[in-house]
Amino acid sequence: MRSRPLRAGALALALLALGAATPFQVAATPTVIYRCTAPDGAVTFQNDTPCAAGLQQQRRVIDIAAPLPAFVAPAPPVERPPAVPMISTLPAAAPGLRTGPDAQRAAPPALFACRVFDGSTYWREDAAAPPRCRPLATVGIGGLPGMGAGQACEMHEDVCEAVPEAGLCGAWENRVREAEFRWRFGESGARDAARIEYERLFTALQASTCAHPAE
Repeated sequence: MRSRPLRAGALALALLALGAATPFQVAATPTVIYRCTAPDGAVTFQNDTPCAAGLQQQRRVIDIAAPLPAFVAPAPPVERPPAVPMISTLPAAAPGLRTGPDAQRAAPPALFACRVFDGSTYWREDAAAPPRCRPLATVGIGGLPGMGAGQACEMHEDVCEAVPEAGLCGAWENRVREAEFRWRFGESGARDAARIEYERLFTALQASTCAHPAE
């Protein structure tokens, strides 16, 4: 079958089209291109079909390069489950320290409730909270904020107080629940560290007299 002739000016496009026409081609395939010149100088190019009688013919074999492999999106990382149960799936624990067989467990570790200068609170296991930089209001040119004002801050220490013994179980449970929330809904890049922290806190809770019932 005779291919449709191409004008000389379309030579580059023709050669590129040969490589792009089969985007899913598995291996390179040799293709024969014929350059046909008529007596009046008109030039056409034909694919796999020799020139007609009376036309000057030049034959060239071109290997069409194999296309790049189709893009395959990487599989999403498999999130490792925790080595301990999720506290949100366990039955609610009775308030206060538990009695009975579990009373032989150790008392829960001490907790300190710490308040930040912005009014937020958090728990930690010691009262030595590291100081944090509290931003200061600055002014720039003409006493206006934002006009070359720069930035400044002062070191500020969080105020931490020991949680009373009667409130330790509730504080520990809240801390573990917050750790579970940070692990499950926090930034993806920090979830491994958040999971490890959740496992540590949950294990400490379950080893104490504040332990949740297994079922």
